[in-house]
Order: sequence, then structure tokens, then C-alpha cells
Amino acid sequence: MSFWKNKKVLVTGGAGFIGSYLSEFLVGEGAKLTIVDSLVRGDKSRIKAILTRLDLKAVDLFDYENCVKVCKGQEVVLNLAAKVTGIEYNRFNMADMFETNMKLQTNVLHAASECGVKRFLQVSTACIYPHDAKVPTPESEGERGSPEPTNEGYGFAKLMGEKLAKYYTKEKGIEVVIGRPFNAYGPRDHFDEATSHVIPAIMKRILDGDNPVVIWGSGNQSRVFVHAKDIARGMMLITEKAPPAQPINIGHDNEITIKELFQVICKVVGKFPKPQYDTSKPDGYPRRAADVTLLRRYTGFVPSISLEDGIREMYESFVVAPRPSLRGA
Repeated sequence: MSFWKNKKVLVTGGAGFIGSYLSEFLVGEGAKLTIVDSLVRGDKSRIKAILTRLDLKAVDLFDYENCVKVCKGQEVVLNLAAKVTGIEYNRFNMADMFETNMKLQTNVLHAASECGVKRFLQVSTACIYPHDAKVPTPESEGERGSPEPTNEGYGFAKLMGEKLAKYYTKEKGIEVVIGRPFNAYGPRDHFDEATSHVIPAIMKRILDGDNPVVIWGSGNQSRVFVHAKDIARGMMLITEKAPPAQPINIGHDNEITIKELFQVICKVVGKFPKPQYDTSKPDGYPRRAADVTLLRRYTGFVPSISLEDGIREMYESFVVAPRPSLRGA
């Protein structure tokens, strides 16, 4: 029988980009699902197909008493509540990124522990790794140095959240599993240019007819891009199978440069404007890729949706969206 069958499961941020996929998969596995989402960045339309099969609560998790109310009676909590933005916002709003994410992590974890929750997923990030991390990056690299400077506020918040998860596992009797997702993308991503990730930002500029298309950084920096569906599956599997307090990468090692990414997006969209690389903007990490040894060992899973297929899925979903939504900011 499925690990999730008839389990009382709470997903915070369950109407969000990754959370909506996770919620669909959990409902499919027979979980008794409660979603908590402020619906500020989350969107009920993402979960409309499963709304009648779950309990949706639109509450503010900055209020600790709300956290206690939603955690009562739950067996598993997957805490995806977070503020996640693009590099430009992160650079100039580190206090906000640190404070907001620390509050969401601390409130939900403390409430879950107080309410007797047995199993808890603490969602961290690959942004905790230092600028000079080994590539592909093993989890041990998170134990040295500081997070990459352009993401420092967010990275430190998530790193402190990991520390808190380890202490709670040791001292409070709750099993806290830690997942470190790498760069997520997919059809339900945000299209707001001020806060969006690189793929929707580039796609928006191409679809808006920009020529040249301005791209931040040199274009030589490399990344791995992981479809949100694959990240959601990875989150479920490590929650079910991984040992508590052991950080685990959720990603792969198929690197692509931003210059190559631009060409893939152009191919999918069928438009071929010239790129203009704005080197006054930072590259961030020079390279980023995941060592998936632990993910494979504990779950047997490695993300497998190809980048071109995933970008095509994004494009098709954006094309059918109303034009005002497509233009974002």
C-alpha cells in the first residue's frame, strides 16, 4: 500500500508553483490532504482539478496561532511556504528574504512539533552552497563557507532552517527530512519580470517581441533546470524514504549555459532574436549542478523530464493564457 494512502498530510504553499504539483500527486496517492496558502503568490486555478478532494485554508502563517491550528491532527507536514524570487530582487532585498523565510520556517516547524507531527519536510535550496562549490555539488559542500553573495539573504535563511531542522530532530522527537531543490522551472512558474526566474524572464522577452533580448550576466554561467513535477516527486520520495536531518539534493547534473538555454527557448518558441548580454548584472554561480548520489541511494529517483520538453510545455501553457497575464509586469 502507498505510504501516503489515508495519511493526514498538510502542505504549506500548496497552491504555489511546486506545491500545486505536489498536491496533485498526494491526492493521487490517496492522502487526506490539507493545503495552506496565503493565495498572495499561490493561485487556486493551479489546483482547480483537485479542489473538491482536499481542504484548502487561506491563512497567514506569520501568525503562529494559525500554524498551530492547521498542524493539529496532521501526521505529515511538507513545508513549502517560502518567499522565492529571482536574482535581481534577492540582491537588493536580503533583509526581507532572510526575515520572511526564517519566520515561515520557524513558525511551521515549531507548531508541527508542538502538535505531535511525526514526519516533516523542510524545503531548503541549492542557494545555500558557496560560490566556489564543487560541481556537481555534493551535500557536504553546504557545511563550508557562505552562500553565493547574490542570494545570501535567502541562502542563509534556508541554511539556518536546516540547522533548526537538525536540532528539532535531535531534541524534539519529530523526524525532519531536508530537501535541497535546484533551479525549478515549469508551466506554473511566475511571469512577473521583477521577480521571475531566468526561463520565464527570457521567454517573456522573446514573446513580447524584444530584439535584442537583454539577458543578465555573461551567458557563460551554467545551471541545471529541474521541472517542478520532478521536484515534487523528489520531495515526496525523500519524505517517505530518507533519514531525518540528512540534506538531500533534488536535481541532476545535466548542465546548460545561459547562452545555450537562450537557443533552446528560441527553438521552442520559433522566434530567433539576437541576445544582448548585460555584463553589468552578476552571473551568480559560475556553474551549478547536483551530485545526486544520496537522492539515488535513498529513493532510486533522479529527475528525468528533458529541458526542451519542459520548455515546450511552458510555452504551450503561456500561449493559451490571456495576453495580459503573459505580459506579466
